[in-house]
Amino acid sequence: MAERERDREQHERLFKAASNPLRKKMAEKIGNRGITREELKKELGDVSDFEFKFNLDYLIAEGFVVEKDGKLYLTEDGVDLAYGG
Repeated sequence: MAERERDREQHERLFKAASNPLRKKMAEKIGNRGITREELKKELGDVSDFEFKFNLDYLIAEGFVVEKDGKLYLTEDGVDLAYGG
């Protein structure tokens, strides 16, 4: 698969998200299959409700994750975050 061209802003967003271990772990857990918020929270284990919501909201706002029909899915940028693309 050919690597997409990224501008500086995209690189900075990806770096900022990847620098947070919880955000990276969230992206990895969501994976390619999609997952509900409840399933994700359960898979993450001991994460406070505030920390969970804050970081998931960040991933959604920055375009790494989308929510559709009650499930969370990675965007193309989210796949890069999860799998180091």
